[in-house]
Amino acid sequence: MDKKRKSILTFIILFILNNLLLSQYNDSQSGLYQEQSYFIDPLVFYAKDSAKARIDIYVEIPLTTLQFKKNQNTQKFEANFEFTVSIINSDNELVINNIVPETISRTSEEQKSIEDESEYRIKTFYLIPGNYKLSTTLKDKNNYKEYKIEKDINVPDFNATELSISSIMLLSDFVTDSMGRKIIYPLVTNNVGDLKDIYIFFEIYNNSNNTFPISINYKIVNEKDFSVKTGSFSYVITPGINQKIDKLNPYDYTIGNYKLQLFSNVYSSLSSEKDFSYRWTELPMTIENLDKAISEMIYIATNDELSYIKNAPSQAEKERRFLEFWKSKDPTLKTAKNEVMNEYYNRVKIANEKFSNYSVEGYRTDMGMVYIIYGNPSNIERHPFDEYSRPYEIWEYYDINKQFIFVDYTGFGDYRLITPIWDKRFKMR
Repeated sequence: MDKKRKSILTFIILFILNNLLLSQYNDSQSGLYQEQSYFIDPLVFYAKDSAKARIDIYVEIPLTTLQFKKNQNTQKFEANFEFTVSIINSDNELVINNIVPETISRTSEEQKSIEDESEYRIKTFYLIPGNYKLSTTLKDKNNYKEYKIEKDINVPDFNATELSISSIMLLSDFVTDSMGRKIIYPLVTNNVGDLKDIYIFFEIYNNSNNTFPISINYKIVNEKDFSVKTGSFSYVITPGINQKIDKLNPYDYTIGNYKLQLFSNVYSSLSSEKDFSYRWTELPMTIENLDKAISEMIYIATNDELSYIKNAPSQAEKERRFLEFWKSKDPTLKTAKNEVMNEYYNRVKIANEKFSNYSVEGYRTDMGMVYIIYGNPSNIERHPFDEYSRPYEIWEYYDINKQFIFVDYTGFGDYRLITPIWDKRFKMR
C-alpha cells in the first residue's frame, strides 16, 4: 500500500494482548468506487459480559455521492446528510432505529480531490441471538436524494457451544508497527480487485478452560458454486477470545463474485462465510461478468475489436484487452472514472431491466439497441390498442432529428424496429 494511502486512512483497528482498540481519524481514505452510492459491511462479534452480541456496521460513503454547498459564513463547502440504521427482528418488530445528522466541511482546496476520497463511519449495536433485517438509509439534505441498502443479519449465540466463530472481516492491508502492534485496515467494499494480498480478520471463542490445537479450513467458491481455492490455518486456541489474522493463498481471480467459507472438520460450530467480489477500480458496478460485458459491447465495438478481445489466449489477457478498449474511449484519462464506459453499461443495465422479454435479454432487443445507442427519447408515442393496427411505438429524438418506429407483431411485447440502423462505420443491427 502506498505512503499516501497510509497517511490518509480514516480508521484503523489495533489489537494488543487480545484487546481491540478502534481509532477514527478525520482525514478521508481513498474511495474505491464512485458508482455505488455508499457501502456497508455489518459484522457480528462476541460481546463480553453480555447475553447479546456486538454488531459493528462499517460504512463507507464516497464523497461524490454527497452534494456540497458553500457556506457563505465560513467560506467552506458543506455536505449535510442523515444516516439511519433500522433493524427489525424475525417478529417484524423494530428493535433499533438510529438516526444521526452529520455535516462534512471541506475547503475549496480539499474539494479538488473529492473524486478520490470517502468518509467512513462505524455504528455499533447489541442484539440478542436471532435473525434480523438491517436497513440503512443515506439522506442528502442538500439535494434531498435518498439511498438505501438492506441486508439480512444472523446473530449466533456465542455462548451455546464450546467453540464458536465471529463474522469474517476482509482487510485492505495488514501491517505491524514499530511497537509490535498489529494494525488492520477494514475493506468495507469487500472488493479485492485492487489488492496484492488478501488478509482476513476473525475471532474464535473458546468457552472452555482448556487450551488445544485446531485446524480451520477455508474454501473459495465462485458464482457457480465451484471451488476455486482451498487452504487451512492451524492455531492453538486458549480460553476466551482468540483474535486471528491470516492471509489467503494467492489465486488468479477473474471478474465476478465469490464466497469465502471458513469451517472445521471437527467442530461444526466453527463455520462462517463472507461474500466478496473481484473488480477493477475502473469497472462500473453494473458489470459482474466479463464475458457477458464483452458480449454487451456489440453497439460500440466493431466485429474485429470484439474478436480480438474474445480470442485472448488467457483470462488475464482478455481483461487487459477489454480495459484497453475502454481506455481508448475515455474522455478524461486523468481521472479514475471513465464516463463513456459508465454511461454505456448504465444504459445496458436499464435496457435489460426495461426491454427483456420471454426469449431475449433487453440489450439484444430492438428497443434496447436504440436505447443503448441514443439514450432516452425526447418523446414516446404509444399505440398499444389501436383498432386496425398491431401495437406500435414511435420514439423521437429531437436533438438528432431521428424517429424510430417499433411494431409488436406477436402480441407478446416483442417490439421490432421496422427499419434497420446503420452506423457510419458498420452496420449496427
